[in-house]
Amino acid sequence: MDVKNAFLHGDLKEEVYMEQALGYVDQTHPNLVCRLKKALYSLKQAPRAWSDKIGEYLVTSEFQTFNANFSLYVKKTDHGIVVIVIYVDDLIITGDSDEDISNLKKLLKQKFEMKDLGELCYFLGIEVIQSPKGIWLLQRQYALNKLAKYGMTGCKPILIPLEQNVKLSADEGSLMENTTMYRRIVGSLINMTITRPNLSYAVRVISQFMQTPPKPHLDVVRHILKYIKHTLQCGIFYGAKSQLQIHGYTDADWVGNVLDKRSTSGFMFSFGSGVIS
Repeated sequence: MDVKNAFLHGDLKEEVYMEQALGYVDQTHPNLVCRLKKALYSLKQAPRAWSDKIGEYLVTSEFQTFNANFSLYVKKTDHGIVVIVIYVDDLIITGDSDEDISNLKKLLKQKFEMKDLGELCYFLGIEVIQSPKGIWLLQRQYALNKLAKYGMTGCKPILIPLEQNVKLSADEGSLMENTTMYRRIVGSLINMTITRPNLSYAVRVISQFMQTPPKPHLDVVRHILKYIKHTLQCGIFYGAKSQLQIHGYTDADWVGNVLDKRSTSGFMFSFGSGVIS
């Protein structure tokens, strides 16, 4: 669901003043200013005021929030739970009961003007494909956009994200003169690990020397982009009939760090049929 004019709902806790708007100047008192009672767009307080407003409303409606994620609200009902995830003025609603979800939508529309956008299919660069077999989470379009942005659309796809036993160090080759592009690419790859946990190790390797990356590291980054082009259809799949259990595995290499000879831990956690971390 999309909240219309979300920031205008926020109540200000500070005293904020503004000049009289053009075309609405009081000729009798042209030097007076307006004291705002509600938030306006472009105010730095507006996002917080809106977040407080909807958060307070949901808490009074028997929803609970969590310290681990302040944008997540959960309510227990007779049919199970209802879940809301909030990102600025967009809301994702899910739960165990269609009836509970429908009732929640009606409740929210009574308080705020909202538009129902229907079944979730795209959110923050993540594609959501739902079928009777389960749910796919993909970042296919996001990956295509990044390949185009960094001039890798026509690159030759490769089968693995890193060559075996790649060890990067800070003193291999000359330093890059402009590190901005390198950091942007790595930042994009970090974002892609949301639905591509199989990239996590490779991204961890290239993230070690972000402050002063040597030029050879850029070749490793391009290698990962070529692998992404080969695996655009990869993502996380949650099977409809999979048992929702959490499994964790951990391991470590042996004195694998070329600089200090320390070992590096590795782990993998899965929930149901999907790897989440």
